[in-house]
Amino acid sequence: MAVKANLRLILMADEVVVAESEDPQLWQAAFRAVTAGTGALEGRSPGTPFDLRGSRDWLGEEEQIALSAFAEELGVDAATVRAACSPRAIAPYIFPDKLHWEAFKKCTPERGRTTVSNIVLALTLLLLWAEKIRLERVTMRDGTAVLRTIGARDEHPGRAVENCAWIERRMNRLVINPEEISKAIAVARGYCLKRAPDWDESEVV
Repeated sequence: MAVKANLRLILMADEVVVAESEDPQLWQAAFRAVTAGTGALEGRSPGTPFDLRGSRDWLGEEEQIALSAFAEELGVDAATVRAACSPRAIAPYIFPDKLHWEAFKKCTPERGRTTVSNIVLALTLLLLWAEKIRLERVTMRDGTAVLRTIGARDEHPGRAVENCAWIERRMNRLVINPEEISKAIAVARGYCLKRAPDWDESEVV
């Protein structure tokens, strides 16, 4: 008796799954491109990337709802939020855009009370998004996975999180401190808009 296999196309960055699809037209086109050695999918010009996350239709209905809620909380339009961090319901959940990342880092100091370290920025975006997709547990490892998607790292992640007013540890997970959530939102909004957080520096600890 023949067994019918369910084929799935998976896009990975190192060991991180970025996107996946069971669309037969998509994996068949990818298979033909690989076996033909052309490196290009049919119907697309050579050198044009096939971005699985580039189409709005790629998001599921629940992700669309979560994205709208995320954007509303940040006070930024959904298209900008998506371009900045491509929030998804698959690990590592946040896929930062390098240009937004660079712009934000240039707008914020490397040292001092208003510094936003790499791990803090990654975790801030991830924790705010996690609330929208009802992700029960976020850890330091999850934040590191987000950084890995753009080849970034943090030299002292534990210290950075301990010194962050809006991120706190609860048992074996990280959460947004509800008493400091405005700071987390300000950081995420600033990142999406490529500018420094619009907070009162005298209140930052």
